[in-house]
Amino acid sequence: MADAVFNWYKNGGAAEPGTKRSETTLQAKKHLSSMGWVFWYAQKNGRQELRYQSPQGKVYYTLKAACKDYIDETSGAEGGGGMAVAVAADLEPKKPLKRKSLTQENPAFPKSLPFKSLPPPKRGKKVRKQENQAEPRVIKRESIRIREHLVPNSSHRNPRTVLSWLIDNNVVSILGKVYYRNKAGNPLMRGRITRTGIQCDCCFRVFALTAFEAHAGSTNHRPAANIILDDGSGRSLSDCQRQVHDSMMTIPTSAKKGDSNPRGSDDVCSACCDGGELICCDRCPSAFHVNCVGLKEVPDGDWFCPSCCCGICCIGTVSDDDNFLACQQCECKFHIGCLKLKESNELARKNNWFCSHSCENIFSSLQNLTGKPIPVGNNLTWTLLKSKASSNGDGYTDCPDGLDSCAENHSKLNIALDVMHECFEPSKDSYTGRDLVEAVIFSQGSKLKRLNFKGFYIAVLEENNDLVSVATVRVHGDIVAEMSLVATRFSHRRRGMCRALVDELEKNLAKLGVQKLILPAVPAAVDTWVNGFGFSHMTGDERLKLLQYTLLDFQGSIMCQKPLKTEL
Repeated sequence: MADAVFNWYKNGGAAEPGTKRSETTLQAKKHLSSMGWVFWYAQKNGRQELRYQSPQGKVYYTLKAACKDYIDETSGAEGGGGMAVAVAADLEPKKPLKRKSLTQENPAFPKSLPFKSLPPPKRGKKVRKQENQAEPRVIKRESIRIREHLVPNSSHRNPRTVLSWLIDNNVVSILGKVYYRNKAGNPLMRGRITRTGIQCDCCFRVFALTAFEAHAGSTNHRPAANIILDDGSGRSLSDCQRQVHDSMMTIPTSAKKGDSNPRGSDDVCSACCDGGELICCDRCPSAFHVNCVGLKEVPDGDWFCPSCCCGICCIGTVSDDDNFLACQQCECKFHIGCLKLKESNELARKNNWFCSHSCENIFSSLQNLTGKPIPVGNNLTWTLLKSKASSNGDGYTDCPDGLDSCAENHSKLNIALDVMHECFEPSKDSYTGRDLVEAVIFSQGSKLKRLNFKGFYIAVLEENNDLVSVATVRVHGDIVAEMSLVATRFSHRRRGMCRALVDELEKNLAKLGVQKLILPAVPAAVDTWVNGFGFSHMTGDERLKLLQYTLLDFQGSIMCQKPLKTEL
């Protein structure tokens, strides 16, 4: 087999008489692989390029340079005798070959970082086809359909307030008596529950919860905790929210379904979500079409998808002395050694790991924004929400802001989900059976990267505590943020509610230093996003540059983008 490497190099990649060039190349690659060489792909200028890594850790850009190194190493190991002498005489290059290692391409990469050779490739896993079926199973990407009309005679016509949600869950009753208590527990103001707010007994006006608190003369800014049911139970509205929260915090049925595939890898491409002949990642369950990851052919040896490669050095291998960590914000993976060279060692001493200071700053800023209503004028407020669901086994969740805050957050997310269901028809993932919208709203995770929604935040716009518009957003560091779903209630459309919410999102993303906002638009809404909101169509090459990020896309949608005027 060593002859294959020698013959390929001697003939400059040309085939021997009676053989095809591809066969000669394949034989040379197979021999290098059997000798411990590893082949992998790195991203450069938006394209995937093949790299050749020797057992000693040297990385080359071309097969010719890799063969030359192998021949030189073999010649030195055999002391210049026998076949190695003939090889050395016949392979005198016309010009000196410059070995270009990874350290030349990326100075931040550690020169002495030792990489171990990986075991032989899992040939049965590399390419997956739809086999053992009478007819090929057609797997389509997830689709989501917009409702053109409001569902008649449904609760979608009711206000989307916390009180309305509690009424629908049979925890409080319409016109149920309540009172606002002071710090001593004495009633300051009495009223009755309606779907839109509390109707005051003294003036018969209906107030939103915060307004009823102010009407009672209190400045505690905790209306739900201090509005008490006047039924002898002594329960507050916060207690009622927590009651519903606790009943729902058993893991949703949709989240339990099929998050793992018995065959090990996904059935659809993680980039385009279509089925067919797929190349499987050797580290995670993700699978891809060859052309969707910028490859021309199936590579030999182990192959790692872009999400499983280090975000700094683009290598997917892990040495005995190093390991991968995932960035808490952008979710990119990186070697600890690469991180320490690129950024300050302070990043390596914290509980949350970040691949850069920008990701750390974005994470911190988003945490500070979450859960705090921000007035935007005309009785409108917008709030950034994030699911805090991490069940600890007794019906509660670990919530650093307290159980009342966690329950209220959960209530708002459920109301946001109701708004989404009002505007979109149900859409379930063909692989897991999960409701995609619910999975995004509650930031549900998955072993499959295309179904891992842990990074999503939910932005909501409220008018007098009535939730009218919702958007889902995920920030992939300072490079790009995606706004996958946007919905405005039928009764509040053509009032500028969507624009008000999107403007606030864009303004705050720009403050965080995010460079670009993207969204998958349905064809009927593309003109609105382009002409009304300043987005433009994203080309295939532009999307290929974002291959390391797993973006949520839907069948028939058109990916649009908008540069943000960053303030950092």
